[in-house]
Amino acid sequence: MISSSPTQQPPTPSDPPVAKQPEPKPSSRRRPGESPEALFVKSMLRPFIKGIYYLLRAIQGHKLLTVLALILLLASISTTTFFTTGQLPFGIASDPFNFHIRGGDGGGDQVKNWLTALRDGDVTKLALDQAGLVMSQPPDPNQLVTQYSQPKAHLSWKAINVAGVYSQADTTVDSFVSIDFVGPGPGGGVNGIMVWHFTTLQGRILFIDLVSFRPTAQ
Repeated sequence: MISSSPTQQPPTPSDPPVAKQPEPKPSSRRRPGESPEALFVKSMLRPFIKGIYYLLRAIQGHKLLTVLALILLLASISTTTFFTTGQLPFGIASDPFNFHIRGGDGGGDQVKNWLTALRDGDVTKLALDQAGLVMSQPPDPNQLVTQYSQPKAHLSWKAINVAGVYSQADTTVDSFVSIDFVGPGPGGGVNGIMVWHFTTLQGRILFIDLVSFRPTAQ
């Protein structure tokens, strides 16, 4: 006897279906480093930074060659500076009285010789150094020595500083020299400053003026 098969029931799911979460949308906001300006700066700096990196790597691998290259660089800079200005770099062996005017000292040597004679109280040398003055009333060497020299005026010259040098259109050179000194006072030494103005032309002193003679500000 053939019996009919029972109706099959649909399988019952063991777990309820999980709802699919929507995918997060990408943020439209850019980070600071992704802005067009930042990307442009990065593209400009990237070759420079790479160059420094490879240079450092080369220095680490070729230390001897690096030292030789630096020596040659310093030598070339020193040579160029010396032939251009007459001085070595970093003020080595520099002469403040070399005024560097039109390839010469601009009368600086004559100014230095005059000041040295004044400081030492050498009347004869002072008269020879100012023989080329064109002033209507040139300063008297004896009076200068009496008032401003170390042995006669008892002033102790501490420093001689070239304050300024100016080349004029008529080819003359105006220079200002400041002298720090210590003079006698009622309570001991008194610090002072005197400033001289010189006008020179082709290595000859034309004018000499005392601009200032005063004690230093306390």
